[in-house]
Amino acid sequence: MSLPTFRDFAEKVLDEACERFPMGYRPAIHWKRYRVTAGMAYFRTGVIGLSISVLKTEEAVRETLLHEYAHLLAVKRYGVQARGHGEPWRRAMADLGLVPKVRHSYTVERNEPRQQVSYRCLSCGAIIIRKRRLPARRRYLHAPCGGDLKLVKVARVTAPAGNA
Repeated sequence: MSLPTFRDFAEKVLDEACERFPMGYRPAIHWKRYRVTAGMAYFRTGVIGLSISVLKTEEAVRETLLHEYAHLLAVKRYGVQARGHGEPWRRAMADLGLVPKVRHSYTVERNEPRQQVSYRCLSCGAIIIRKRRLPARRRYLHAPCGGDLKLVKVARVTAPAGNA
């Protein structure tokens, strides 16, 4: 199904939710390029963000949209302290007829690591491997022994884009 069709479907689902459980306003739907996240609720601006990349079926659009609507509904009912996946959100999900599931299980495109970064502990000599550098101008300690970490090597893991 194409994005324009998903847009129409999402608007219809949102209209039904707003009719059944009014909040005093109708949230806007913004389609975003989230790579892993299916949706986001922005309670300060009254916006529901849905992923162009992750949502591939009408059922996924429906579940994600109502999940995010439940966030906005919980905040409307109980205030800012109701954000998150706590009891107010769970009640809103139940009201909407959904199981309060926190994470989706949709297939997503994950970023491929581009580098492997090695740090050495100056106290015990342990090597710590990461996918990204630690931010500069800070002191980092090796948790098990408390020794300072020193950057040892940055190695490219995948070929740069365009060099296939």
